[in-house]
Order: sequence, then structure tokens, then C-alpha cells
Amino acid sequence: MTVGHMEDKRGGAKALSLVIPAYNEADVIYRTITESAEALDDLGVDYEIVVVDDGSTDGSAREIERAASELESVVVVALPENEGKGNAMKRGFQASGGDLVCFLDADLDLHPSQVANLMRVMEETGADLVIGSKRHTESLLEYPRERRFYSSIYYFLIRTLFRLPVHDTQTGIKLFRRKVLVESFPRLVIKCFALDLELLVVANGLGYEIAEAPVEVKYQRPIGRITWSDITGIVLDTLSIFYRKNVLGYYAGALKPPVDREPRISIVVPSRGLDPMTQECLRKCQELNYSNFDIKFISDGPADVELTPPGSEVIESGPVGPALKRNMGVEASDADLIAFIDADAWPDYDWLRSAVPYFDDDEVSAVGGAAITPPTDSRHQMASGMVYGSMLVSGSTIYRYKFHAFRKVDDLPTCNLLVRKADFEAVGGFDLEFWPGEDTVLCLKLVHELGKQILYVPNCFVNHHRRALFRPHLRQVYSYAVHRGFFSRKFPENSRRAQYFVPSIFVLWLVAGLVAGLLYTPLLYAYISILGLYLFLVLAASIKCLDPVIDLLVFPGIVATHVTYGIGFMRGLLSSRMKEQ
Repeated sequence: MTVGHMEDKRGGAKALSLVIPAYNEADVIYRTITESAEALDDLGVDYEIVVVDDGSTDGSAREIERAASELESVVVVALPENEGKGNAMKRGFQASGGDLVCFLDADLDLHPSQVANLMRVMEETGADLVIGSKRHTESLLEYPRERRFYSSIYYFLIRTLFRLPVHDTQTGIKLFRRKVLVESFPRLVIKCFALDLELLVVANGLGYEIAEAPVEVKYQRPIGRITWSDITGIVLDTLSIFYRKNVLGYYAGALKPPVDREPRISIVVPSRGLDPMTQECLRKCQELNYSNFDIKFISDGPADVELTPPGSEVIESGPVGPALKRNMGVEASDADLIAFIDADAWPDYDWLRSAVPYFDDDEVSAVGGAAITPPTDSRHQMASGMVYGSMLVSGSTIYRYKFHAFRKVDDLPTCNLLVRKADFEAVGGFDLEFWPGEDTVLCLKLVHELGKQILYVPNCFVNHHRRALFRPHLRQVYSYAVHRGFFSRKFPENSRRAQYFVPSIFVLWLVAGLVAGLLYTPLLYAYISILGLYLFLVLAASIKCLDPVIDLLVFPGIVATHVTYGIGFMRGLLSSRMKEQ
């Protein structure tokens, strides 16, 4: 079976879907699948087993296919690359059709016969989800002391932070009523370590009742696979969940569920040519969880690429700017909606499905979301993303670079922007006089000329490769600043904001304060004190991860970004016009 198109070989809706995410489990996955089938046969319910191969490299795919060839109840989801257990669970759920969905780890520490016990507890309690708990008084554990120690420490942490009505979040067997996952999964951010916790936090916040069931754990491996990197990843993910829940209110926002109707969408990708990042973008676009779309790839010259969705095409534009390329892509489209993405970005699997429901409201003209720095970027790129994602740099527009709560906005970048084609044409498309900044002008016209709304939707996100610190990053910052400075005079409706002026004021203060301090010693002391406070705040804001190299890059990155933006903004503010493309 191919990614993005999974069929139920037995036909019809199922009472139970057992989802098994697997990564490099070649030694045991065949047994897990076959013994799961035996256990579910004993239940006497109509079931399916959805096995997600999360980019395994050890022969797991072969063993999964062997089991699938013998058992018609098995649905295989083959992911081309490893993105983490959380992502595999989500993809498995999307491929499933059961009224009840049970997630089971692939390693046989928990035998699949225990699904029956979780179903019994659900029936007796009426709970919306039942989780296996190693801390249940009736649980039987053959479990290494090291893992018990880690589990106890982690339980104390999450109990302190979240006050969940459960004693264990990480045991690898959980049973859900389908409606819980339909509402919860679109809100989830974590793809790797702490998705189990995030899922329970979201479900609990939505008011669903959680019950716990005893489990029997028989540890299969003499040596565990938990590494120090895994532990630090779990802790960071856990703290991120706390921040999103209690500081941002991210999970509380109302999100619309996917709709059955899929309007036609054209994805417009402008690029100079077919470099590796563009190839990645096009590949990920073709894998999207959406059936009614095409791709308009606008390149300077010929591009040797086959675009599979019907209606997709390569458009040769010649060496023109991105704004004109995007206009050409829209002109070639007969779609209802246009999805703009940069060639150095790639979309989340549910990008289009997450955005489409909001266009049911005719007052909504455009939808977009965050552009997240992918974890595969280099340290210098990651540092650039963290600079942009700092409150000291982006201020109230930080939601463009990090996951934030649902909101109405008046300006979103074209690296992640879906627009009604009719509205796009009504305002004349992108203004060719400006780049970068053509997206700001377009959004201004949609909001202030058409009187429409632009929505920031948290789960409508893309992954955006960053320009590496320092020179490429600062060149981009300077270009943005020049246009924002010019726009602050020409388009005050969405560009004349106090935060855009702050870096320029800072630069002027740096120069004037130093001069004044050299002329009058008491002012020099005050200048040094204020500068020291500023550097302390930057240092505190620079501690973004457990990689000290990245943190050391972020500190000068923030300072350099402030100075560069301040200078560029003043230049734009004093310019009479911008250079045409």
C-alpha cells in the first residue's frame, strides 16, 4: 500500500482498530502482528490491525509485508522516513476506521491479549479512553529497576505540572473512542517523545473521561533502548506542553474538524530551479493527505520533474521575481483555493485538510499558520530559527515561527498562506513593485479593501528551512527591515506598529548613548548599566535548547539581528520608493 492511500482489505467499518507503530522492530514485529490477530480473533469483534512502518532500516518492512500477506486484517502504512512515534500514531489513526482505536507498542512488552481488558474497563466505567498503567495496584511488572526509576521521576514531574487524573502516561497500550482522537489529534504538536502525554493533556482538557487499567509488562530486551538523548527530549517536550497549555492557551482554542467536501486547491511553488530543497518541497506536497489538488511549479527554466497529481505542471517563467511567478501560477489555475508555499519549505501532511474547513465562512479570505524550523536543519540554521522564534526579536508576530493559539491576523507570509482565488484576483494579485513584502500588501488589500478576515490556524503549519547564521540570516533580516520601514509610511494599516520601530531606536541609543557617555562620565555609567541589562535579557532568551553550541550562536544572533533590522528599517523609512523586481 502506498503512503496517503490506505485501503481496508476486508471492507466496511470496523468495531476496533489496533494501531501498531513500529521502527526497527524486525526481530519481533511479525510475532507482534500475528499474535495480535490471534488475540483479537478471540474477542469476537470485527477488527483491523494497522501497522505503521516509521521509516525502518532493519528489515521491518519485509516482516510486516510477510504478515500482511498472510492476514487480510492487516493494513500497512509505510512511511518513507522516520519522524517519530507520535507522527506514526497519528498516521495510523488516519488510516484506521474503527469506532474504537487502540494503540499498542510493537515490542511485545505488552501482549496484545491485554486489549480485551482495556475494552472491559471501558465498558464497565463508560470512560472515553482507557490507558494501561504500570502504577495500577493490580499490574504485574517484570521491568528493569532503571526503567522503574525513570518512570517514577517522570510521574512526579507530570503530576506536578499537569495534575492529570492518571498515574501513568507512558505505558504503550491505550484505547480510545474514535471521537476523542478526531478532536484531539489536530491539536497535537509533538511528533516524537511525549505525544502520549500531550494526547492525554488535550483529551482531559476537552472534558473526556479517562480510566486506567492494570497491565502485565514482560520486558523483552535485556538492554533498554532509552538513551540520555531520549530522556532530555522527553523532558523538553514535557516542558513545551506545559508552556503551550498554561502560557499560550494553545490547546484550548476551538479548531474545526476536517470536512468531507474537498474544494480544488492549487499549490503554487515558485523557485529558480530544481535544487534539493525544492525537490523535497515538491515530494512532500505530492504526499499530502488531500485528494483534490494540483501543483503549479514555476521555475526560471525547464525542470526535469514529474508531478503526479492531475493538473499539475511546470511553468517556465524566465528569471523573474517570486511575486510574478506566484501570479503566473494563479493565472494557470482553475482551483477554488490557492496554497502558497516557498520552495525551501515543506508542508505538514494535513496542511490542506487543516485549512479548508475555515473557508466555509465566506468572510474568511485567507488562512495560514506557523513556519517551523525542521529538526533536520544544521546548527546554524536551527539558531537562526530560534532567533526568529524569540520574543525579543519577533514580539507579537512570534506566532509566525512557533506554534501559537488560533487568532485573527492582518498579515501572514507566503511561505504558508492559502487564499481564495476569487479574492486574490479581486485585489489584483501580488503587487510586483515589492519583494519581499508583496505578501504584506496582499494581506492589507484582503483585509482593508475587501473587508475579509485572515485566520492563523495552529495546525495549518509548514516546515521552513532557515538561512544560516550569520551572513545569510542577516542579509534576509536586512531585506525584511528595509521593506517594513518603507511600508510603515506607505501602508500604516498593518506596518506602522511600535515593535517595528524598537530596533531602530535601539541602534540610535547605542550610538548616541556612547557619545554622550564619553562626553559626560555619569551618563557612561548609566549607559553601561542599561546595556548590561539588555545583554542579560538576551542571554536569558538565548538558552533555547540543551545544545550549548546553538545557544552560543543564538546570543550574538539576537544582538546582530536587532542592529541589522534597526539599520535596515531606518533606510526603508527614509526611502522614497522600493526597487522594482
